[in-house]
Amino acid sequence: MKKKLFLIMVAALAFISCTKQDSVSMAHNELSKFYSFSTVDWDLIDTLYYRPYNCDWPDEIGARIAPDFPFEYTSKYWHLLQNAKTYLHQQTLPLLIGAPGEFIEQLNYTESALDSVFVRMVSDMYYLRSFVDYYEEIMPQEITKCFETLNTPKQ
Repeated sequence: MKKKLFLIMVAALAFISCTKQDSVSMAHNELSKFYSFSTVDWDLIDTLYYRPYNCDWPDEIGARIAPDFPFEYTSKYWHLLQNAKTYLHQQTLPLLIGAPGEFIEQLNYTESALDSVFVRMVSDMYYLRSFVDYYEEIMPQEITKCFETLNTPKQ
């Protein structure tokens, strides 16, 4: 009886461990999708969440928008980047289980880097590739830092 109970417990622990590992692997995959502008499914991101006020940025961000930046693009990019931020957070939740504090802090920086993409873009002169260029300038570094922090052995 004790042997059967022990085997059941071992099997349950193995199942939980595999399930957690699968969740972490899925979260790693989702995080890696944000490494490059071209690997983000922007069409999906655009349709994920309903935001009744597309221009609901904080006043300090609004104050940094260049006067000549086209308003129709500011609201579009804000909506996309806020959806991306929400999606990234939701997809990486399994990584937060048992993650070191340094990783959680880095993941928060990575999420806020999406706001930095917006601020850098709208505070500059508008040009067609600004979204791509600023995304590629900021996000790959942040995603790399997430992986480095997560893969750093615990002391």
